Order: sequence, then structure tokens, then C-alpha cells
Amino acid sequence: MYVQSTRYSPVGEYLRLLIMQRLAQGPARVEEVDELAKRAVERVGVRYDWRIWPELLRREVAVRDGVAELTDEGRWLLKTTRDVVAEYVRRTLGVALG
Repeated sequence: MYVQSTRYSPVGEYLRLLIMQRLAQGPARVEEVDELAKRAVERVGVRYDWRIWPELLRREVAVRDGVAELTDEGRWLLKTTRDVVAEYVRRTLGVALG
């Protein structure tokens, strides 16, 4: 088995990391995740369709009955790539993630 690496735009990586960090704290209503994604794109100040987040996170996040939660793959990916992706986002967008 192998893992295929996919690289998204800096804004897409920012959204993915931000949403996964939020969901690592526990499940959230889709409306909350929508608002988080919308505010994040506005904060960066680039033209980007924030509504794409479910497609960006199709393997990492499961949505059931209007609630989003991390999958096992999402937890693993966040744990193993958080720091590298955060540095990439900081360098490309100038946005620091905690």
C-alpha cells in the first residue's frame, strides 16, 4: 500500500489544516465549518470558493446528518503533517496557525 501525495493551493491547504484542527477538538455542525471556512478565506484576502471544503477533505472528514467529524485517516494526516503544512501556509500566505 502507498499514500499518494496531493498538493493543493496554499489557500486550500490553509482551509484543510484549519478545519482539521477544529474537528480534532470534536465534531461540529456543517454550518460552523462553513462559517470557519468563509472567515478564513476572507482573512487571507484572496478570491477562493470556500464552499469547496467538503471536496478538499473528502477522505479526512465525514459528514453525517449535518455534522462533520474527522475520520481515522484525517486524524493520522493531521498528526503527521500539521507542522509541515502550517510552515508551508505561513511561508506562502503569511498566515500563522497555532
